[in-house]
Amino acid sequence: MTDLDTAAAAVSDVDAGLRHFTAVMAWWTEPEMAAALAGGPAVIDPSEADEAAESCRLLRHLARDERSLVLGPLERARQHWIGTSPHELMPSRQPALARERFVAPHAEPIPPSTKPFHLGLYTSTAQRGGPSMWRMYLDQGSTLHPLPWHTWALQVTDPTAEVVEISSASAWAAFVGRYPLVHDGSVFPDWRKVAEDYAGVHMTLRAIVATQGLRFPVTDGLAAAPYWDVESVLWLRWHFSSPRLVEITPPHSQE
Repeated sequence: MTDLDTAAAAVSDVDAGLRHFTAVMAWWTEPEMAAALAGGPAVIDPSEADEAAESCRLLRHLARDERSLVLGPLERARQHWIGTSPHELMPSRQPALARERFVAPHAEPIPPSTKPFHLGLYTSTAQRGGPSMWRMYLDQGSTLHPLPWHTWALQVTDPTAEVVEISSASAWAAFVGRYPLVHDGSVFPDWRKVAEDYAGVHMTLRAIVATQGLRFPVTDGLAAAPYWDVESVLWLRWHFSSPRLVEITPPHSQE
């Protein structure tokens, strides 16, 4: 929390505040940080985590202009997906979004995870007149996501597509407790069961602050520590109209 709030008073705008948040959370999830936690992730009561998140000055600053990113509910008309170029570890990856490559939770076995990959579709909410936090994460540099990056705007076509809002540690613990998948001594969300009830799961900034790297007691044991890093939605069903290309980074002239 201290690392987030060191810049709270100095950030001049929302963009700077979101970039600071992204940098701090990316640093926190580095493998060496996880390994340095003596005895593994801390176990605390969700209410204690939420109380700490409530005191975060940076979150209060950001909520004034981008409430949906911090607290929800999801802004469905501002969802961005970014396709990056193929990588040697992911040679089949494509920068264009296509429905036929959407992997529904029932299509194949799902390894236990608090944030599953190779499943569904992740979007992040674009700022008003600015990029999404996923784009900010890419701006920090990662060899896993080669240029060029293709940013696509998605319109959620079904207004009845229900998205569960995770805006606190208490909400995360209740979510895991409602859809438990016990594996190797930890409780994960059962994404197949989640997909039966919801089209997507929205992880807000306040929830990330309150849950990142922490474990919480739930009915079936201890919830596995989540690491979502930035505001995101995991879509478990396809509810989009044709994607609209917003930007290519770098432009074609620089490739």
